[in-house]
Amino acid sequence: MPGVTVKADRKSPTGYTVTFVYRNPHATQVRLAGDLTLLDVDTGTTRYQPEEWQPGRYHAGGTEFLRDMTRDPKGNWSVSVPLHAGGLSYWYRVWDPTQGWENKRIWDPASTNPRPPGESSFRVRNNDVLDAVHVPYAKKQNDPVLKARADYELPVADRAKRGTVQYVPYTTILGDSGHYLGVYLPPNYDANRAEPYKVAYLAHGIFGDETDFMVPANVPNILDNMTARGEIEPTVVVTMGNHFTGTSLGFASYNQTNAANNLVQTILPLIESGYNVSTERSGRAYAGFSYGGMTGGVVIRNYPTTFAFYGHFSGNPSLTTQDYDTIANAVGDDDLTVFLGNGVFEGNLNAQNAIADNFRARGYAAATTQVPGAHDGMTAGQLFTIFARDHLWSGVDSVSVPVHVAYSGDPVHAPTAAVHQQLRVR
Repeated sequence: MPGVTVKADRKSPTGYTVTFVYRNPHATQVRLAGDLTLLDVDTGTTRYQPEEWQPGRYHAGGTEFLRDMTRDPKGNWSVSVPLHAGGLSYWYRVWDPTQGWENKRIWDPASTNPRPPGESSFRVRNNDVLDAVHVPYAKKQNDPVLKARADYELPVADRAKRGTVQYVPYTTILGDSGHYLGVYLPPNYDANRAEPYKVAYLAHGIFGDETDFMVPANVPNILDNMTARGEIEPTVVVTMGNHFTGTSLGFASYNQTNAANNLVQTILPLIESGYNVSTERSGRAYAGFSYGGMTGGVVIRNYPTTFAFYGHFSGNPSLTTQDYDTIANAVGDDDLTVFLGNGVFEGNLNAQNAIADNFRARGYAAATTQVPGAHDGMTAGQLFTIFARDHLWSGVDSVSVPVHVAYSGDPVHAPTAAVHQQLRVR
């Protein structure tokens, strides 16, 4: 049947083999593609195929994995590969003369991930669509980082404990219609709850859209798992597409100032009027990946009292000494938490540490970390896990939620430490 099947396999180097099936009787060629080549924390830039997995190697973007799929008489195209644990990004490339497709990049039509309708998103118009396959952890992988990824990024088994994702149409600050906001509502969301839900607004990278944090970064699954374990109070997430300056398909259609103004002046009032979410800075967070992380610098500089929590994933804010002082004067004695991180294959943390030091020097909480990954949504997901669990809503009055799971040496509940341990071991 079309779709993805994950099976335990003793012969697989990871303990699991994943079979991808795409049905298209009219296609003349189909390839499985994705962020599925491997990088090793020892060898750095050397790329390995999935069959070459061994401890210390991680699926990472930057080089497109391509593997020919085989057609059966009914028009089902399939291929099987071993994959390590976590939510992993993939797509298909299809040659179909009946649709005029030649090496057309598509997401898996068997996917159950909700998506906004139409062709208005920047990612779809740029033929850059992603999906995610979720692979469990096997003991033979012998990696606390991968165990943590499986525990957070795979869907919660109990469907009653899963939140919902919907896409809401809206008109941007520039008057452009036909755009969508992604909205994740936690399990058992109550529109009439006395205490409004805290809310995180998440921004994508330069070639992304409002689906980035929902699909390749696996944020709904991550929050479902955290909420089920009582590691975070139920939280609403809002994602937005930031390519809305006209019809351009280039970089200029993502303008950081427009994106920041659109977020604060248009999106916040819309969400706060339609959902039971916090209107206080202590109940709001902003985080972004790559260009979205850079946009966070514009947000905090122009609207310093709007959000109390900032996450910059593989994209740093650009702030001057005067900017830091102006932010500190505006925030005053209120709490401010800033988290910065990247993938180990992206380079060192020198820039992130310098930014964190500037915030610490002014009395605010700041932290940095690395995860095993490259510049892709899988790295964004790992960083979001740490940001949400270890930093979001800390020091803020919370509603009643289950008791937090205590950390007692289990790396599943300490990914930051687990990553550092993994890199020391290697």
